[in-house]
Amino acid sequence: MFTYERTIRVQDTDATGVLYFANQLQIGLEAFEEFLLQKGFSLGEMVRQGNFLLPIVHAEADFMAPLCIGDRVTVTLSFQLGTSSFTHASDILKEGEKVGTVSIVHVAYCPKQKTSIPLPNVLKIFLNDRP
Repeated sequence: MFTYERTIRVQDTDATGVLYFANQLQIGLEAFEEFLLQKGFSLGEMVRQGNFLLPIVHAEADFMAPLCIGDRVTVTLSFQLGTSSFTHASDILKEGEKVGTVSIVHVAYCPKQKTSIPLPNVLKIFLNDRP
């Protein structure tokens, strides 16, 4: 299971100093991007090559407790692979207690064919090769 740590910043919060709801999804996406970066998979290069893209087709978040400016969180990341899509699920922990969850579904998409495609092998290798 991959873990990612970050601090809740002013820009993450609403006027009350509590994490703005949409930013919880962003935290889950950050964890996924960091996982790929640490594995050597570049989303930027994927977009530049244009062989396949990974648009988000579904996202959801659950909130168990508020997060505030300065809170330090640990995000654990896990994957579920399908034929042409995959889900990355994040548990957000504050001091070891689960305070939120995020689930994001991506589909493998070929921009030239304008259709979904089976998950590319190179992506499956990265998603299956986790600590």
